[in-house]
Amino acid sequence: MNEQLLLFDAGSETGAESPQVSESNAEAEQLRAENDELRNAIRMRDAREALTNELNAAGARSPDLLFATVQDELQFDNEGRPANIAAIAANLKQKFPEQFGSGQPDSIDAGAGRTNQNNFLTRDSLAKMTPQEIARLDWNDVRQILATNN
Repeated sequence: MNEQLLLFDAGSETGAESPQVSESNAEAEQLRAENDELRNAIRMRDAREALTNELNAAGARSPDLLFATVQDELQFDNEGRPANIAAIAANLKQKFPEQFGSGQPDSIDAGAGRTNQNNFLTRDSLAKMTPQEIARLDWNDVRQILATNN
């Protein structure tokens, strides 16, 4: 046992570290790196949740896709919370307006064909029409009117 102490003392006199000390330093560094990695993962999870909630509230169609495009722009405060969520959401709404809004895309024909012709078609109105006017009507609508209006 005295020989081991002498070897340890001799090693410290020359400035060399013992293998046990360097192993514990390496292990401590590895634990610090893992801790930092876990903290970053938690920060990103919280940021993803906050931003997707903000985007969902704004009517985003694919908030996860939008998050993936801006995750490098996230800024965090001293406590690790995302600090610029509202600014990122506003920027995304400006950059990608097609990703926000109602579930139906805007019509290129200004809603033509959305009105129901059955509103004005009745058996009486059909009786007053000429054959050419009736021919221009949708036959499914004409059949429906003839079947329902007695």
